[in-house]
Amino acid sequence: MKLILKEAITHLGEPGDLVEVKPGYARNYLLPQGLAIQATPANIKAIEHELKKLRAFAAEKRERARAIAAKLAEVTLTMERKVADPDNGTLYGSVNVADIGDALEALGYEIPKGDIHLDHPIKQIGRYEVAISLAHGVRGAVKVNVVPEGGELPQTEHVVAAQAEDGAAGADDQAAASSANGEQSVQEG
Repeated sequence: MKLILKEAITHLGEPGDLVEVKPGYARNYLLPQGLAIQATPANIKAIEHELKKLRAFAAEKRERARAIAAKLAEVTLTMERKVADPDNGTLYGSVNVADIGDALEALGYEIPKGDIHLDHPIKQIGRYEVAISLAHGVRGAVKVNVVPEGGELPQTEHVVAAQAEDGAAGADDQAAASSANGEQSVQEG
């Protein structure tokens, strides 16, 4: 089924793009959610003059996402956890996507947990960088320090990139930058 997108859809297209999708996807998701319209000759003609407005709106959303990504780059979450083995820093539990999402929400960021990319839960104390997908393909990252309850991390720890799919960004460069940025603490138990 051919559709004209009204909003950007990940892995599908940008507003105004003519795409072909399976009928069930169109009928059950894209059309009822108002994300697309059928690509009839009348709709194609009608959407042409709206296309400029749609693209301007998409560009505005992309800029807002970039601004959020810049703010997130300055955020450092500190998560306190019980340590099972102090010698190697193994945690009793772990820090997962839900913990990071809740901590970000406590700081005023509304980021869906599905947009936080963590290959596996964090099970060691240390400094980590976690990738976050924002609107229109914009990606950001947030620093997460996992510390023992009532303790602090040694200054010699390196940042461990905890990113999925796209690979890690310069972890050693981020370790130096994280000490210069202000830290925001969220205690979780």
